[in-house]
Formats: sequence, C-alpha cells, structure tokens
Amino acid sequence: MYSIRKLTKKPLFILLFITGIITVYLFYKQIHIGVPYYDVFVYLNNALIFAGIPVANLSVIYLSPLMPFLTSLVFRAGYISANALFILDAVLFILAVAGLYSLFRQRFNEIQSFSGSLIFLSFPLIFTWAVSGAIDIPGVAFSIWTIYLLVLGVRKDSGYLYLVFPLLMVAFLARYTSVMLVFPIFLYLLISDNLLQNFRKIIIGILGSLALIVPFMVYFYNKLGNLDPLINLFTSTVMGASGAVNDLGYNPDKLYFLNKLLNYISVGPLQGVYREIQNPSQGFPSILAYILIIIVILGLGIYLYRIFKKKIENMDSHRKRTIVHSLILVVLLCLGAGSFFYSSYLITELIFLAALFTGYRLFKGTGEKLEMDFLFLSWFAAFFIFHSIIPLKVDRYFITMSPALAYFIILGLSTVIEKYKSCLSFKKIKPEHIYLIVAIVLLVSTVAVHVGHTPKHGYGYYIQNSSDWLTQYDPSYQDKNIFSDYDPAVTWSLKKEVKFAVPRLYPDPEAFSRFLLDNEADYYIDALTDPKWEIPGYHVIAKMGSIWIYERDS
Repeated sequence: MYSIRKLTKKPLFILLFITGIITVYLFYKQIHIGVPYYDVFVYLNNALIFAGIPVANLSVIYLSPLMPFLTSLVFRAGYISANALFILDAVLFILAVAGLYSLFRQRFNEIQSFSGSLIFLSFPLIFTWAVSGAIDIPGVAFSIWTIYLLVLGVRKDSGYLYLVFPLLMVAFLARYTSVMLVFPIFLYLLISDNLLQNFRKIIIGILGSLALIVPFMVYFYNKLGNLDPLINLFTSTVMGASGAVNDLGYNPDKLYFLNKLLNYISVGPLQGVYREIQNPSQGFPSILAYILIIIVILGLGIYLYRIFKKKIENMDSHRKRTIVHSLILVVLLCLGAGSFFYSSYLITELIFLAALFTGYRLFKGTGEKLEMDFLFLSWFAAFFIFHSIIPLKVDRYFITMSPALAYFIILGLSTVIEKYKSCLSFKKIKPEHIYLIVAIVLLVSTVAVHVGHTPKHGYGYYIQNSSDWLTQYDPSYQDKNIFSDYDPAVTWSLKKEVKFAVPRLYPDPEAFSRFLLDNEADYYIDALTDPKWEIPGYHVIAKMGSIWIYERDS
C-alpha cells in the first residue's frame, strides 16, 4: 500500500490530479455557457429518443450513436439535462489523458510522458472541446486506449489483442471517422515480429468487434423501423462523400490543417471572441507556438539525420535490399503526393500505408525505437489525409491528430535536450526539467486565453430562455408548427420537433415568407441570421439577444 507521500510522487497521479482540476473548471464553465455547437443538440435529441421520451414526431437518428445512447441511460434514470452529456465527456477526457500517458510510457520516460500528456491537454482545441458534449474527445479517448492495448498486445501480452478490434468498434460508434485507425493498427501488426503467432487472436478480435455492433443495430432498428439514417451517414463518412458548396464547413483547401498547425499548438492573443477559442484558425499563433515548432523541427531533423547516418554505415551488408527499398519508397511517396491532390482519400491512404511499411523495412535495425515512431506517424497520416481530402473542414477535426502531434513534439524536444544537455545544465535546473517547463508554460498560456475569452452564456442559454418564454406565451405550442434556423437547439429546449428553415438559402424575404406560409409555420425562431429580416406575413413578438421569435399574422 502506497503512502500518500509516495503516491503524490507518481507522475500519473499528479497528471490525473491536474487533469481533474481542469476538468472540473471546464465543466463549471460549460454549464454556464450551455451547449456550444449545433451537433451537440442533435446528440441530446437522439438521447431523448433512445430514452423513450416522446418528442412529438421526432424520429430521425443520425450522427455517431454511442454518446447519445450512453446519455439516454442517464435520462432514463431521471436526470434529463445537457449536463449529463458534459459529465460523460469529462469522464472520457480524464481517461484519454491517462491512456495517452500510459501509451507514451511505451516509448518515453516518466517525465517525458508526463510532459507530453500535459502538452496534449494544453492544445487549444483539446482544452476547449474537452467537456463540450461533442463526440471528438470521446472518439479520441477510445482511439488512444485502442492503440495502447494494441502496443501491449504486441509487446507484452498477446491476450490484449482480443480487445483491440472490439474497442476500435466502440471508438467507431463514438465517432465514425475513428475507423481510420485501422491503418495504423494494421501497419503496427505488419511490422511486428509475431504477426503469424497472433493471427488467431486478431481474427477472434475482429469477429468480436462485429458481434459488438449487432446489438446496437438491433436496438436502432427497433427504434427507427429501419437503419437508413445510420447507414447513409456511415457510408458518406467512410466513403468520403463531398460536402455541398453552401455547407458552412465546405473548404476544398487540402493543406488547410497543415497551414493552421501552429494555431493548434498555441493561440493568442485573441480579439475577445469566443469562436476564436472554439476555432483557433480564426486567431493567431502565439509566440510559444513558433518557438516550440522551431525546436521540434530541429530535434526531428537531428533524429532523422541519426537514422540515415546509421543506415548508411550499415549499408554494405544489405546494399541491394537497401537500394530496392529506397527506390520503392521514393516511387510510393511520389505516387502518394500525386494521389493526395488528384485522387480519392482511400487510394492515398493505401499508398502511404505501403510507403510507411517500406520505410520501416528500410530503416529497421538502425538501433532506434522505430515501431512506435511509425505507429504514430501512420496515426497522424491516416487522419490528416482523410480530413484534408474531404472538402468539409472544421478545426475540431484536428483533435483526431492531436495525440500524434503531442508525440512528435516530445520526440523532437527530447532529441534536442539529449544532444545539448551539457549546455542546458544550470545550478538548479536540470535538462529533464525543461520538459516540465515547456508543458507548464503552454498549459498556463492556454488557461489564461480560455479564462479571458469565454462568455458568461452561449447560444444554448439564450435559446432555452426564448423557448421558455414561448411556452408561457402560447401554452398550446406543442400543437403548433415551429421552424428555426437552429432547429436541433429549439427542439431540445421545447422537447418538440422543430423544423429547419434558414433565410440565407432564399434570395429575399418574400421567397422565405412563401416557404414558411406554404408550410403553415405558426412561429419562426431566428438565432443566427445577421442582420435579421423583416418577413412578410410575420411579426416579431420577442427579442432576446440574438434570438428573435416571429409569429404568423392573423
């Protein structure tokens, strides 16, 4: 039994303590801000359906189902609140940080792993979306633990391999795009020396993952009568269906995430707008991001030079094989680059998977711990390729790449510190303390930016207030046709199906009015239009901040 004193000296304990404090703070802030994003309201509405709570004719379930399903269990227990989803996110966020530390420990020492986990926590996107109710953090949490079990299964106990693919299925149900994790998983299995010995366990794990999804499919079928919404969204996600040009997230720039990389490391100063915290690309990288990326690039450059040097020194014994592997690698990288800009994401993924496998075979035996390096490189590449080629881009999609980014930051930083540690030694500061200094400075910077730029309330708060007002104004609102440009939010607030209508899709107020009148809309609730329209045939009955409620003229 550890004493409290010994326990507090354990890096994982300290990490969880820090993460717990931050999570409590984020949860407290999120309660006051309210639901921050359109899709989160969809998850809440789907949870109502799963819980058997009648919401008029609302019956469409879409987006990844795991978090709505888990939330519905809380709803069934009698606690119907958006806070239930925030709490689930908070728990999974803590598990994500703990899992990442454990995963890093397979490659780095305790201080490096601790610092890398803090750096991950300090990323603006991670910090902002950690307890938001969005599915990005749950998806990455299950992804981290999937990869951790994979590494344990290959390195220590093959029994863990039984769990890898079932947990991957859980990650997939949490966020459909987590399926991209199959590429780093298969690469790591291919480069392991015991693939054939573990083949049976891997197959059983795959069968277990398929068995895991069957109860979900049966459950959804019982709720919907068909699986069309689920299948259609899954198909469009996995196949990479193009988004519409008028979609708010439409962005064909394939280098978008690369160009915004510094913003995802550290951002500030901001202009006092909350959306710049939610979407760091709208702000500016901090000076910390520039300093850190220079150090990391230097470190990774030294690391690569060391690998190439060792390979050249040992080339004589396998000259022909080295030349063949090198030529294949060059060809694959050229094909991959061309495919990235001119082909589908799936072809590009397969080409880069082959390139990474060839690269590992080429540099294997140089004395470096390349298995983990290639695992995280393929992790980053798999999601980067997918999200870059698909023309729907929002900043939070980068969360899927964040664990790999933190890994390479620590790898680059550790290389520099190890090489120049004699120059970095001071009386009271040891070289290993630099990891902690970097991590703490980044975390403090992120906390300061977040504290200084979060609003007291968000859209969710004002929509709830306006919805409450409408229920008082018209007690028979359940029997009325209500439309809104933020329909999932109003649906959640009213516990009634609200239909979608948005002025920006119409050329003028008259055309929009005809749509509302043709559909016999009794009320229209506008949350997002700026400036607001004067809608013929309707008059404004309430204004609450940016929320306007229109009623049809008698």
